[in-house]
Parts: sequence; C-alpha cells; structure tokens
Amino acid sequence: MSDIEIDREGQPYGIYLLWFMRGVGVIWLAKGIIHWCLILGIGHADPARFLELPVLTQSAVIFFAVFDLVAAVGLWMASAWGGVIWLIAAGAHFAILVFKPEIFGRQYALMATITVLIFVYVALAYLAARVK
Repeated sequence: MSDIEIDREGQPYGIYLLWFMRGVGVIWLAKGIIHWCLILGIGHADPARFLELPVLTQSAVIFFAVFDLVAAVGLWMASAWGGVIWLIAAGAHFAILVFKPEIFGRQYALMATITVLIFVYVALAYLAARVK
C-alpha cells in the first residue's frame, strides 16, 4: 500500500501527509500532462511550436514531461521514493525558474507555490515521523 504508517492514538499527521501527497500528486500529474500537450501539440499548442523552441527549453520540457509523471505516481502511492523524486522535480523546476529564467520565464507565483509546497511537505513528514 504505502510507506506511511498511521498512528490511530496520536495526532493524525500521517493521514495529513498521505492526503497532502495525493493532492500534490494530482497537481504534478496535471503539470506533466501540460508538458506532454506542448510536446505533442494538443490543445492550443502547435506541434511546430515545440520544434521552434530553443534546444535548452525543449530539453527542460521533455525532462519535466517524464519526471513530473514519475513523481506524481510516487506521490499518489505515498511511497518514500515518490516524495524524494517529487522534491528533486520541484527543486529542479524552482532552480530553473530562478537561475535560468530564459527557459520558462520568471514565474513568481509558481516559485512561491513550489516553496510553500516543499515547506508543508517537510513539516508534515517531520511531524508524522516524530509522533511514532
């Protein structure tokens, strides 16, 4: 099932962590699908548009199209590796937004969202582990 043990007598931080991971998993699944839509030209994206992007941007889009979906599956399963893969994916996206804004642009709302999600995840994981 999942790597999270639920303490029925204490605070339900394990339950909070489980549902947080599943919620973020759904968001990260949508994020990965958006990258695939850009690659495949689905929706308003034109397939030729992806080929006209700079090679660095194409590489980042392909990386996140794959990595975000793997992270989403791991988060949904609430496995330890899912949290680690998600932290790597979120950290990589944050780093690209900060240090290479020419790839995706300077998206302050996304940077703030990723920061908040990482802090909430770390806090819930700490609290869930501490209760045991």
